[in-house]
Amino acid sequence: MNLLRINNLNKTFGGNVLFDNVSLEINKQEKVALIGRNGVGKTTLVKMILNEITPDSGEIFIFKQACIGYLSQKIIESENNTLIDECLNVFSDLVRIEKELKRLSEVLSIDGSDLALKRYSDKEHEFLVKGGYDYLTKIEMLLTRFGFSKNEYNRSIESFSGGEKTRIAFAKLLMINPDLLILDEPTNHMDIEIIEWLEDYLRAYNGAVLVITHDKYFINRVVNKIYEIDNQSIETYYGNYDDYEIEKVSRYELLLKKYEKQKKEIAHLQSFVDRFRYKATKAKSAQDRIKKINRIKVVEVQGQTHSHINLKFTSKRPTNSHILEAVNLTIGYDKPLIEKINFQMRGFEKVGIIGNNGTGKTTLIKTLMGEIEPLEGKYVFHKQMKFGYFDQNLQNFNPDLTLIETVHSIYPTKTLYEVRSDLAKVQFVKEDVFKQVRVLSGGELVKLQILLIMLEKPDLLILDEPTNHLDIESKNLIEDIFEEYEGPMIFISHDRYFINKVATKIIKLDKEAHVFEGNYEEFVASVKPEIKETKSDRTKSLQPNYRKQKSLILKDIEVLEKEIKELHNSLFLEKIYSNKELYFETESTIKKKESELENLYIKLEEIDILAA
Repeated sequence: MNLLRINNLNKTFGGNVLFDNVSLEINKQEKVALIGRNGVGKTTLVKMILNEITPDSGEIFIFKQACIGYLSQKIIESENNTLIDECLNVFSDLVRIEKELKRLSEVLSIDGSDLALKRYSDKEHEFLVKGGYDYLTKIEMLLTRFGFSKNEYNRSIESFSGGEKTRIAFAKLLMINPDLLILDEPTNHMDIEIIEWLEDYLRAYNGAVLVITHDKYFINRVVNKIYEIDNQSIETYYGNYDDYEIEKVSRYELLLKKYEKQKKEIAHLQSFVDRFRYKATKAKSAQDRIKKINRIKVVEVQGQTHSHINLKFTSKRPTNSHILEAVNLTIGYDKPLIEKINFQMRGFEKVGIIGNNGTGKTTLIKTLMGEIEPLEGKYVFHKQMKFGYFDQNLQNFNPDLTLIETVHSIYPTKTLYEVRSDLAKVQFVKEDVFKQVRVLSGGELVKLQILLIMLEKPDLLILDEPTNHLDIESKNLIEDIFEEYEGPMIFISHDRYFINKVATKIIKLDKEAHVFEGNYEEFVASVKPEIKETKSDRTKSLQPNYRKQKSLILKDIEVLEKEIKELHNSLFLEKIYSNKELYFETESTIKKKESELENLYIKLEEIDILAA
């Protein structure tokens, strides 16, 4: 069943065509990715769906008043609210019914009439049907998964950081449970562990999901349909990102064949016209062929005119010798972040540093670069190294300079032709070179910084989140550049696709440093049993037979729910509601059993995720 359908949508901005007769549809429970280069109109399309921008023509249908949820901080009603109050606002109707139930139970303690019983029974049934007995469990589960502890429930929203507010908005959006969930770059500023849980959650989500993302790993794990915006139109692909790549190549090869075939056909017709159009005996036949040529819908091969990043990092001859060694290295500022880090690095290795935000990833590379003194232990470079450092904050530029001035100020001996040639390697061509740095997008700043590092010809690359701000096309190129680079590299990244493609060694920072030889998928496969054992005390007790354990928990849930229902019904018995002490004792038992039920649902949800 369609939740959303777009027919023949057209939109022009400043005389430039953004969309030309674009159509798409999203069905119930579909998980859809919207991809394309930066600037092709992905966010604009979403804003038209949300009725924030009006299309020039075309139709957008949202069926049967479907609830659409869009991830933004506008979801937060008031930053003066506490975290728990903000979440409870989602369930305000249930909170109201719960208060009414409490009032009616007090009435029952003094009025045991049939009318009072019916009022309580009707209200209790409404509470049950609307999910009144599990909304607190849902709040706790989602806040826990997004990294919030119960100690933070009474903090005001305004006291949280920008990234934390985004996570609060995300959790609240999932509590709302819309029919169509629209997410714009949902993995930005998220730790890998949260992203992986989110992928499992969205894959099992009972509604539809439309996601704008450049995270190829996320697309692979969640999505079953892809819409790609390119050249003012939309192409549909079924499957995940790997399926998309295979199909895209296949379609392009087929298009080339059609193009070549049509070119030969037109050349053949044109040759006949050129030879015979002025001969009286053949003039009519020539005119027929001219008409046929004019009727041919010319096959256009798009994408060949796109400029490409043309960088190549050169390195000295890769060595098998160790170039760097850390021995019992403790890093931090006033107090240690990570203690006793031990690893060795050879002259060809590409070391990916991963871990949650705040675990010390940037502190580690700044320590290795000599910007921060070790608290204990040591690190040793066995030969002098020239570093090429990529700073994720992208603040190392003079915003008032143009691109050509920026490069020329660092390399004054280069001719303007050489500078323009360098800038062309990262897609800055023609008038682009006269742009001021201040007007560049995040992706353009990334390309500029990578170019400048390449021109430095460093011995060791040290990169802090190099793929942030890049679209998929640029990411593919950057991945290829660093995969082909034969020299040593240390990098921090949350981009699992990039880590998997580039890293030959992984250091995961948690409460300690875990060193692993291999790429990301090999790392995950090796630590998966360990992760399962250390997630929580409940998870430690899980047996390999998930199906059996899930069945046992479901039986316990069924028994508890039956007991709770019977206890609720017993509140209507005269011997209980006429005895105030017994009535409140029964209510206390109900709350205790409801708490047990909440814990069972949390355990069940953990088992589902681990079994995924």
